[in-house]
Amino acid sequence: MIKQPMLTTLALALLASNTVFAGEYNIYGKAEVQLAHTDKGIMRYTEKGTQVDSPFSRLGINGSHNLNETTQVIFKYEVQINGVEGDNGNEPLSARNTYIGLKSQYGSLLLGRNDTGFKRSEGKVDLFNETQADIGQVLAGQYRVGDSITYVSPNLKNWTVVLTVAPKDDAGSDKNGVAAVVGYGDRSLKSVPYYFALSYTDSLLDLSATRFSAAYRWDKLQLGAILQNSESLDGSKDGNGMVLSARYKLTDTWQPKVQYARDNSLLRHSEEVEQFTLGLDYVFDKQTTAYIMASQLELETQSDTSTAIGLKYLF
Repeated sequence: MIKQPMLTTLALALLASNTVFAGEYNIYGKAEVQLAHTDKGIMRYTEKGTQVDSPFSRLGINGSHNLNETTQVIFKYEVQINGVEGDNGNEPLSARNTYIGLKSQYGSLLLGRNDTGFKRSEGKVDLFNETQADIGQVLAGQYRVGDSITYVSPNLKNWTVVLTVAPKDDAGSDKNGVAAVVGYGDRSLKSVPYYFALSYTDSLLDLSATRFSAAYRWDKLQLGAILQNSESLDGSKDGNGMVLSARYKLTDTWQPKVQYARDNSLLRHSEEVEQFTLGLDYVFDKQTTAYIMASQLELETQSDTSTAIGLKYLF
């Protein structure tokens, strides 16, 4: 018969062993609800009339496991939650970034569904991200690609490189798709108050495009800009687009913001398009924000207006 002290020692040893080999993980998400009214329903990401939406709410888990002193297995599984909206009751979940890969001092290699390097290059320029005024309303290239391979370099004196490769069967074209970005600074504008990026994509979902992004935070003011040239793979559509944005911290809680976007490539709409958006955030804390916004979408022969009041909680 094993004595009690020996059982205690054995249990502690097993616990220590599991601690050494167990991976670390984190459950996270975004819960957002929005009361929105859209005049005509021309805009993407919203519908005509008055709606209660949950724009891009999501739930995810990410984590890592140490293989040795220098290499980790990393993973992310993330889904979009659509169940708040009545017309999405039969499809309450949809896929977002989901991948597994390796991370070391040489960078990260990820396989699965992921935002392309081109999409990542927007940084913090888009102040109305994941709303009806998202820059994807106007600019092409805001894609998340399945069955892709992504390399993210380590940060080398604020320089980073991201490369996305997708086989032609998943790229939506007759060639392998690629997207690459070279960035300088911090995409989140936290470690340093600036970010600049030059990015390129080709043969991903009928698009070839080049983009320059820049964002700068000075005291209470944040400015951002994107310049982009886009072309369809067959050359039938091409043109230039731009985004300009500004946010100002009146106080730690009240933060007005404004954004202007335009594009004449005809890739996102059948006509030249421009969008002007005003918003006001009330920041309770780092996790909780209430907001109001109004956005005007102008095409050559028609227009649309959307207004919304919302609450966003990050966890």
